[in-house]
Amino acid sequence: MHVHPSAVVAPEAELADDVVIGPYAVVHGCVRLAAGVRVDAHAVLGGDPQDLTFTGGPTTLEVGADTVIREAAIVHRSTSSTPTRIGAGCLIMGQVHVAHDCQIGDGVIVSQAVSLGGHVTVDDGVVVGSMTAVHQHVRIGRQAVVGAMSKVTRDVLPFCGVEGNPASHRALNVVGLRRSAMPPEDYRALRRVFELLRDGHELDSWSEGPVAQVVEFLAGPSRRGISPFRPAGEAV
Repeated sequence: MHVHPSAVVAPEAELADDVVIGPYAVVHGCVRLAAGVRVDAHAVLGGDPQDLTFTGGPTTLEVGADTVIREAAIVHRSTSSTPTRIGAGCLIMGQVHVAHDCQIGDGVIVSQAVSLGGHVTVDDGVVVGSMTAVHQHVRIGRQAVVGAMSKVTRDVLPFCGVEGNPASHRALNVVGLRRSAMPPEDYRALRRVFELLRDGHELDSWSEGPVAQVVEFLAGPSRRGISPFRPAGEAV
């Protein structure tokens, strides 16, 4: 473990042996950092949730293995017994704010100066572009991408791309799906499903593959509803 002399780490914090804490970082108690986590300068982890209903108590923040939290990022602990969680292998860039009770999956990239409101869920493999704001209780499905400077007020479907103010679905996350080596038949099925949803059709049940994950996401509980679709052919 390497903790810079200027960092402030609460004795109650649980840090794996190889965690690195940079200068002037603050790690509050009730924080658990897994193996390989790096926290850069001036980051603050595990502060009180900014929620007027919070009355105190031993709530927690957990960060998974090999995640990097860059300079001046702020991550608050939860308001309940379920921890605020950042998964494994994530990159949380500088000046990012992750609010109380967020649930971030594995392999997620949250770009510079993004703000995630309380109770936001970000599934595995998502990329959130710089200076984006995400409303409380929004869900972002796996391998989705959010364009920079977007205002995300509703849920984002898995494998899709959104952008804008307010954000709307533009297309599939073509680059991300290509990088993940998705089989061509799965990609074609997703493209057809995207077109159906864009045109206002409902989906039938689907037993397997990525389309089944889209169906499951649509059937899941939502506080915000689904982001609208940009009509085909509409200029960006």
